[in-house]
Amino acid sequence: MPTEARERAFDPRREAEGPKAPMAPGVVNAPPLAVELFDRSRNWTAGTETHVVNLTLLPHTEQDLAWLDVALGLGSAEILSRGYGNCRVTATALPWVWRVQFFNSMDTLILDTFEVTEMPEVAIAAPEDLADSARRIRDVIEAIR
Repeated sequence: MPTEARERAFDPRREAEGPKAPMAPGVVNAPPLAVELFDRSRNWTAGTETHVVNLTLLPHTEQDLAWLDVALGLGSAEILSRGYGNCRVTATALPWVWRVQFFNSMDTLILDTFEVTEMPEVAIAAPEDLADSARRIRDVIEAIR
């Protein structure tokens, strides 16, 4: 990820309202998750093991998800990785908290998580991919010379 994008990832496009965000009817399990994420964000330091909240495995309502979006806000970095399916990685306005969503080839959400980490592992290019990209760029440069 480019350095500038990494440095500004959590700059809010939409401020986080926090665990005391107004609750609509139907918000059931989101507030304790927000407290957990705010605590992990506040106490995160370099080298801390990634903390994952797997929404796919937890009971929740659509209102819970909407409330979490308001409580956590929206950061300035969004990554979309395309392959067999898509993976969307979005920074929240809460430092070190990322939303990671995997979609299958039919664009159905199959895994929905929040990760408290410097950068979700899925967003980091493998050394082999970087080396392959470098070779391809060199080939293109040679072809146009």
